[in-house]
Amino acid sequence: MKGNESRVKDMRQKSQMAVISIRDMTSEAVPKLAQSFKEVPGVESVAFNLELQVASVEFEPQQCSVDTLLRAALKAGYKLP
Repeated sequence: MKGNESRVKDMRQKSQMAVISIRDMTSEAVPKLAQSFKEVPGVESVAFNLELQVASVEFEPQQCSVDTLLRAALKAGYKLP
């Protein structure tokens, strides 16, 4: 059983962070963007920096890709630089 537990822990530790630039992002955009990212399977967390115009998305690469995250932002109606 311990071998299986360590494998589960290893899989959880392999999440990645994508920092996505989003043009003209405002505070009003954050809820819609957050919802769009969170609907993507494998997304663990999302944080926004309005000053830098970026979304930082932590995700499981086994379940989704950066391309999927970019499409989620576009689907929400926002432009990428």
